[in-house]
Amino acid sequence: MIDSPMILLRSHSLLWRRICSEKQIGRLVVSLFVFIIAASSLYGIVLAGWRSPRLSLYVAVKLPALLIGTTTLVMLLNWIVATVATSGMTFRQVVAVTYSAMGIACWVLLSLVPITLFFTYGVASCEGTMAEQRLTHNYLLLMHILLIAFAGVAGNSALRRGLGEVVAPTCPATAIYWGWIAAFALVGCQLSWILRPFVGSPFFEVEFMRPNALDHNFFEFVLIDVLPYVMKGGGG
Repeated sequence: MIDSPMILLRSHSLLWRRICSEKQIGRLVVSLFVFIIAASSLYGIVLAGWRSPRLSLYVAVKLPALLIGTTTLVMLLNWIVATVATSGMTFRQVVAVTYSAMGIACWVLLSLVPITLFFTYGVASCEGTMAEQRLTHNYLLLMHILLIAFAGVAGNSALRRGLGEVVAPTCPATAIYWGWIAAFALVGCQLSWILRPFVGSPFFEVEFMRPNALDHNFFEFVLIDVLPYVMKGGGG
């Protein structure tokens, strides 16, 4: 059981001892890898449920790809940050810490599934005028962005204290922590943009990926295409 994702819920002290000693750390990472895929697949099914069953199936594949891809890319960035900061962490330790953070985030996502189910099947609808459908889509998109961001921050925050137990005494653990948060945010947001759609706009055909996947970026889309319509809709 100590090599399973349950260690993230039951004993953080045991987790950090395992990472510090590097004892059977490979088994821990493999179990976290499998758990992240399973948990994010379930959340993905609910995420796109308002649009169509086919998109739900697509997102059940794409969301795990997004989280595993983000974790793997961030893991490499984290290793660079940890090395520059003379943290004393080995590459295996950085891998375990990064996947543990995403594992906790996925536990949070699982706990949020009932909330997303309520909004997806109880509130959202693909019917109505074009303006109403666009507003519904934008509200759902913002909700999922905030929930996934909350899960990510919770995952990293839960492991913040343990960094002090792994890094060298002279290493600025807080600086490493915020560097890792920034890496998760930047990589995750842009990769999600490339792999879109996730929520699924009612004005586009259901497809696995958009043909213009590499055009523009996530932050430009939220600031220009989402927030203005949500604010206008909320203001009546």
